[in-house]
Amino acid sequence: MRAKRSRWAGRAMFLVASSAVLLVVASCGKSKSAGDTNQNESTNQSSASHAQPPAITEASGYAHVTFRPNVRTMEAEDGKKALIGVTSNEDGLLFDPSNATASALHAGDVLLIKGSLARNVIAAETTPDGVMVLTQPATLIDLIQDGEIHMQTPVRFGVPRASLQPREYPGFFSSLRLETVYAQSPESNAMSNAEAKGRMDAYGNMVKGALKSVVEGWDTTFQATPGEGKTDLNVILKKDVGGFVAMITGQGYISNFGFDSTISIGQSKLQNMETSFQNMNGQMNFQWVVSKDSPGVMAEESRIKLPGAIEVPLAQFLEGLPLYLEVSGALMIHPAITGGKEYTKGQFRISYDGYQHFKVKPGNIDANGMVTGDIELQDHQNLSPTAPLGMLVAIAAPRVQLMLGLKKIYDKSDIKKAADLVDKIADQVAKHLFSPDKYANYQKNGLGLGQTFKNALSTDGTVYFEMIGTSASSYTGMSTITPCARYDLNLVGKVGASAEAWGQSIGTVSKDIFKKAITKVDPPGMKLCEDIGKK
Repeated sequence: MRAKRSRWAGRAMFLVASSAVLLVVASCGKSKSAGDTNQNESTNQSSASHAQPPAITEASGYAHVTFRPNVRTMEAEDGKKALIGVTSNEDGLLFDPSNATASALHAGDVLLIKGSLARNVIAAETTPDGVMVLTQPATLIDLIQDGEIHMQTPVRFGVPRASLQPREYPGFFSSLRLETVYAQSPESNAMSNAEAKGRMDAYGNMVKGALKSVVEGWDTTFQATPGEGKTDLNVILKKDVGGFVAMITGQGYISNFGFDSTISIGQSKLQNMETSFQNMNGQMNFQWVVSKDSPGVMAEESRIKLPGAIEVPLAQFLEGLPLYLEVSGALMIHPAITGGKEYTKGQFRISYDGYQHFKVKPGNIDANGMVTGDIELQDHQNLSPTAPLGMLVAIAAPRVQLMLGLKKIYDKSDIKKAADLVDKIADQVAKHLFSPDKYANYQKNGLGLGQTFKNALSTDGTVYFEMIGTSASSYTGMSTITPCARYDLNLVGKVGASAEAWGQSIGTVSKDIFKKAITKVDPPGMKLCEDIGKK
């Protein structure tokens, strides 16, 4: 009986762990060999021949573009005055009907409010409360017919330089000025005010403070705190449901860096992009503690996209074109708890340093530069009296991406209509204008989700740089003759461009610029754990 149970446990563990490893492969590339390994693979091309360019010391740019005929434009101040309400999911905009541009909007238009947003209009209708406009985020090719955009900026955090003078930024945040401000503790009143409105740090980056939300049942907090020469990042996720209790935390930083990009568009198609990220340096530490006291399986996958905690406005250099450089992140969490009285905890660290230059053309991406990194397995513990268990945590953090428009575009003090009222107005308009099937989908998903979560760690950024750390752990449980555990760690650096931004099927638009993998079996030499993933 014991031998039979052991074989069953081994097979079950194999399936649990293999699923985790396959997810690792999907997120981070081909899996590495079992056993204690440490592989460092650089995919940089001609890094020696492409020296890092001189450091960017000041921001500049231009946007020599022609908009598409269906683009409807508001100046920043006009848009601020006209917007009187926003739905809770940010996709429905309620405008004052006295604004001629808002009153003339209809499905198929693209709404541009300079310095703030660019949205595709899905539906629009005048109601007794105002003009209700239902929207989806737009891409550059939705907005621009022909032209070239160039931008460069040094991203600086924390303590201000005496030479910096206050200056205003366009858009709905025009009331926020670049002031002499210092990083505040999370407990301070200043940080509480920053959470409510968002604010500029000492170098003009919009810092949103602690962003809190509930995503797929996880209480999520993502916080950025500027310091001298860097900004600290802090992530906390908690879940407590049906005897399943979990906490995942991350702490780290990203240092000052430089960004440079040129984008060419012709006949509403992206022709090429050339982008550099300079002096990318940072570190993140991740920990998780997961337990389940009650019987039953818990294998629900959660995919969480963290909102932008820092946004660098570029519109002032681009004639109001609302491009922002955003620091955000994403997580995929997949427990494989197969019974009660099970517990798993672990932690790992990622670090990175370097620069990257890359060019994107239809169907091709060329990257050169020098990015180095490291991933470190730290304390792990698994407890299970009988059944096997597993845990997968994949985290893209930090993610630095170029975004068109902001999700949260307003200062709440400027909004005259409450979100719950605007939600009801948007629902009435959707029910009136949409087909039954489209309305049912709107009720379930809103307008902005679409295929957002098709890839758990996908990005909507026009161009981006990200580091993805993945930890997959599997444990046989105590029912085997000799219990064992396996830990697979992967670190992948990526650069690329959003396929959606290109608006066509162009083939590969991302490239791995760094890879490192570690596999550990405990105790060493246990074939059951070493053979996970082998055919």
